[in-house]
Amino acid sequence: MRITDLQYYLALADYRNFSQVSDKFGVSQPTISLAMQRLEKELGAKLILRHAAQKNVHLTYAGKVLRQHAAAMVEQYQVAQTEIKRINQESLLIGLPPIIQVAYFPAIATVLSDDSLTHLKTVEVGAQEAIDQLRNGELDASFVSYLDDIDQSEFNLIPFDEQPFAILAADDYPLAQQGSVSFADLKDEKFILLKGNFVHTQAFNQLARTAHIQANVLFNSSEPYGILSLIQQNRGIGFMVAHPALTFPGVTALPITDDDQPLFKVGFAYRKDLVLTDEQQQIFNELLAATKYGRPDHRIPPLEE
Repeated sequence: MRITDLQYYLALADYRNFSQVSDKFGVSQPTISLAMQRLEKELGAKLILRHAAQKNVHLTYAGKVLRQHAAAMVEQYQVAQTEIKRINQESLLIGLPPIIQVAYFPAIATVLSDDSLTHLKTVEVGAQEAIDQLRNGELDASFVSYLDDIDQSEFNLIPFDEQPFAILAADDYPLAQQGSVSFADLKDEKFILLKGNFVHTQAFNQLARTAHIQANVLFNSSEPYGILSLIQQNRGIGFMVAHPALTFPGVTALPITDDDQPLFKVGFAYRKDLVLTDEQQQIFNELLAATKYGRPDHRIPPLEE
């Protein structure tokens, strides 16, 4: 069975028109017809019904069954292609959300060997995007942040830290003198928030919704230190995980007093069916061992001479 035949079939199942499928792939209509004939012969079943008058096709019951399985087959083939390409490059591709890159990865990278760092490729992704790319094979593994438990039917997840969120304000801002704050007290404040990070947005919206406030968002950015700089200038207040690596001169982190507040959880996730070369496995093993050094309360061991 040819993978291109399945790709043609899936397109035909969507478009229901031979002409549109041939245009999509840049091949002749007879090429598509021959592919359908091969599939029907191999499977011993009629897959499509052609209606010349209407110039379209319909799927038989067997055709609908194939459509369901063909989509998974083509997806797995594409995942295999992606992973084999990385094998040839002897690299390991991991997802790295911005906050984890700033708050956790520097300590983790400190205990990785030079060889592993050389062959470790990182992609900046949001939390939900990381899970999606793991699922379709675009990433070998990923650091992930999350609030609620992640479905582990397809993934293995190794949690290694969790921290509360905090409200950030300039040291000379009146709010900073309170020592702590509830979300209900923030209804008249202007916020400078992270964008493109599913977890921070989800946690902020959860707290705002529970406190019955409509937040006034002045500005969004994907750069944590850019946000901290604006907060230092008294342009607004912020909401971020309370991590020691995210301290900033002139900015105070205020604990949130609301009940049942969410926690920022961090873990290392990878697909259960992940297949690695010996070289990739070495990098992977070092990453697994290094995750504990990303914890704020863990001392980084000295490098061996």
